[in-house]
Amino acid sequence: MSNTYPMLFNDLRGFIEILREIGELVTIDKKISSKHEAATVQMKILKEMGKAVLFTNIDGNNERMLGNIYTSRRMISHMFGVEPQNLVEKVMSFRSARRFPSTFVKKGPCQEIVDKDFKDIKDVVPIPWNYERDANHYITAGIVVAKDPETGQTNSAICRMMYREGRSLNIYFAPMQRNWLIFNKYIAAKKDMPIAAVVGADPFVMFASEGGIQYEKDKFEYAGAMMGRPVEVVPCKTVDLYVPANAEYVLEGTVSWDRTATEGPMGENQRVYGPQGERPILTISCITHREDPIFQNILPGTVEEQSLLAIPMEARVLRQLKRLSTSVTTINLLPNLMNCVIQIGDYPPVQRGVVKNILMAALADPWIKYAIAVDQDVNVDDPDEVNWAISTRADLSEDLLVIKNSWGFVMDPSRKNKIDPVTKIGIDATVDPLEKERFIKADVVHDHELNLKDYLGEK
Repeated sequence: MSNTYPMLFNDLRGFIEILREIGELVTIDKKISSKHEAATVQMKILKEMGKAVLFTNIDGNNERMLGNIYTSRRMISHMFGVEPQNLVEKVMSFRSARRFPSTFVKKGPCQEIVDKDFKDIKDVVPIPWNYERDANHYITAGIVVAKDPETGQTNSAICRMMYREGRSLNIYFAPMQRNWLIFNKYIAAKKDMPIAAVVGADPFVMFASEGGIQYEKDKFEYAGAMMGRPVEVVPCKTVDLYVPANAEYVLEGTVSWDRTATEGPMGENQRVYGPQGERPILTISCITHREDPIFQNILPGTVEEQSLLAIPMEARVLRQLKRLSTSVTTINLLPNLMNCVIQIGDYPPVQRGVVKNILMAALADPWIKYAIAVDQDVNVDDPDEVNWAISTRADLSEDLLVIKNSWGFVMDPSRKNKIDPVTKIGIDATVDPLEKERFIKADVVHDHELNLKDYLGEK
């Protein structure tokens, strides 16, 4: 399945067809309510089938909604045309790949329908109400495009948006993230911030929006590097911004620099309800969309959200750790981003202590709260094996690192508030190079080469 460039598809619909062809998509034509029911079915399919789901009759209006397309390494690997075990290396390669500047076009599918006269956003967009105690309907997979008023640099990143009524939403900018920094420049200038919220973007545009590239780099160009061709963009109708031409929905509007309203609670990244807070008000001036558009919904805190964030982050962190030591072979940040498992290959016995340096380097990342180092014979994707390594190979009197008062992940629910420092922990669960014989794993012979069908009589 390995290719120089990813599988060829032109937009989200093209990827949906690939998933359909390979049996990774469930289609539900039954009438489904956007309030709770759609999310419940989406979660059930995620847990029991691990497949994407396409609803075709939301609220009995024949509106379409998609979920679960980034739910595992396997699903994301279909985007890039590689095997799951090669996914992080593939993503790492895009850091130095050729960039493709965006191509401007006059017309695009995202503007097949232009609606400036709508009265209520929900009359046009089937925004779901996901979790039981969410405060309202939420857009969870919206890529918010904004322009730095000082540099003219455009940024795109996923921001949650809560439906209020009429043309109004609340928008949440995560502190210290790029759109937050841009918005604060508008506040300082006492000006409203124009934005465009893209829902149903090309998977590569979505992936690039969470790619963690440098601030001065263009994320649409980064998406082009992944695709091996430029991203086509069109100018918005009511704001001075441009958006991917093949998106499903685009909501154009302005974020008030001084008007706020209560937003939340909402089920957040770590599957807890974040507290209510005063968030900026976003007023939508225009909604454009494709004919028969597809709304995309990501259930916060599930492996879909985590995978979308984790794969680019793994590529970034792995690259940093490999610079420190070539003994680092791979890492795993799933299922919840805050725990990092690092696989260590052979290194010279004279380098005893190098694993602790690797752990400290991993813990320097704000997202990572726990870092665990294991040997080559431990599968970093198997929590049972990682726990076994900790139980049998870590002497916590010697192999435990405790780092207090560190800057941590802003949405860590264990923090009493978002400015408190956190305590981070590293565990060296690797074997001392001088004692390898004492820790050989008891195992059967070549079980990965055995096919049970040969023994069970199955054809």
